[in-house]
Amino acid sequence: MRAKFLGFGKHVFLGHHVTFNDNVFINGTGKLTLGNYFHTGCNLTIITTNHNYENATVIPYNKVRIHKEAIIKAFVWFGNDIAIIPGLTTGEGAIITTRSVVVKDFLELAIVDGNPAQLIRYRDKEEFYKLKEEGKYS
Repeated sequence: MRAKFLGFGKHVFLGHHVTFNDNVFINGTGKLTLGNYFHTGCNLTIITTNHNYENATVIPYNKVRIHKEAIIKAFVWFGNDIAIIPGLTTGEGAIITTRSVVVKDFLELAIVDGNPAQLIRYRDKEEFYKLKEEGKYS
């Protein structure tokens, strides 16, 4: 089954060869940048806007929205069922494993897992940059 797109807002910037599977939700109007050769499994949620609850005039939150940029750099791979909160950067070549909730920035080549996502280890740097230099992308 092929994914169906209804369009992205002017705040979404896609690199070359970005690959989506089913159920991609981009929630909010903060800037979102997806780098070249970004791949994701099914059920991805990226949030770029939060409600304001601090110094609010009503509860649980007021009408003010807080927009934050999310940056997913090149060659990043997300598994299925991933959630990204506003204002984060995922470094080049990172891998986010299935059912992870990303609540902080991760450096290049990081492999992260869990809720909240935690660093497991890093990809092999020499291997990654050798393949990149040779232009071996999928």
